[in-house]
Amino acid sequence: MNFSEIQIIGEDEIFRGSKSRYVWLFGGIFIFLCFLALHYSTSYLSFFCSNSGGIPYTLISYLVVLSIGPFMTMITSFDIVSNETETGSVRYIISKVQRSSFILGKFLFLFLVFISVSFGIALLNLIYQHSAGNAFQFEKIVLFWISSSLYLGCFISIFLFISTLSANNKISFAMSAIFLGILIFFISQGDESYLKYLTPFFYGIKNTEFMKDFPVEGGYLKVFESLFSMFLYILVFLSMSLVAIKRRDF
Repeated sequence: MNFSEIQIIGEDEIFRGSKSRYVWLFGGIFIFLCFLALHYSTSYLSFFCSNSGGIPYTLISYLVVLSIGPFMTMITSFDIVSNETETGSVRYIISKVQRSSFILGKFLFLFLVFISVSFGIALLNLIYQHSAGNAFQFEKIVLFWISSSLYLGCFISIFLFISTLSANNKISFAMSAIFLGILIFFISQGDESYLKYLTPFFYGIKNTEFMKDFPVEGGYLKVFESLFSMFLYILVFLSMSLVAIKRRDF
């Protein structure tokens, strides 16, 4: 693994990659959808907030991230490696850089984009909180940014792994959609099923209580455990992608 090579791959994707505009476009759409949810949330005040707590903009935004985020990351991530494989350009790239650097650079590109998207949504929360006269809650905003970024990072690592295994974009998209459907099925089995622990949905939904009231019972340790679980989830699938790319014969 070469950090300079990872940086080169990441910067090339961000500034010169053919996929860059496409990914940033969907990132902008994601932020716009959160803006719409925040803008029209006053019509559904009774569903989201307590009698005196005001509109919980952070919670509303987080629910949008939980529900739409997986699909946004799938659309932008499914062909991140399979497109290079399909066109044959991956042979040239891996002849110039290490395979691990190639995968980590691709992940870095997507993760930085969605970190930026999460930051943009967090800024929207600040603007709406200020305009509504709500108390400024810096800790909750930072927690939203970190939690949303890690949650989206989990799905990026999943679809990166699938894309690494796929021979072309059609296979990658089909497998990504199927895998996402399986994860939705797992989380829909209820709290008694152990299958929920295999999904990022479980760890993301677990954090909704932090968006309602913070600090929560159990304090910062409970928050750390939840965020660290998502971080480990990313590492597992990222490691699987590194193993897969090293074993592939292009």
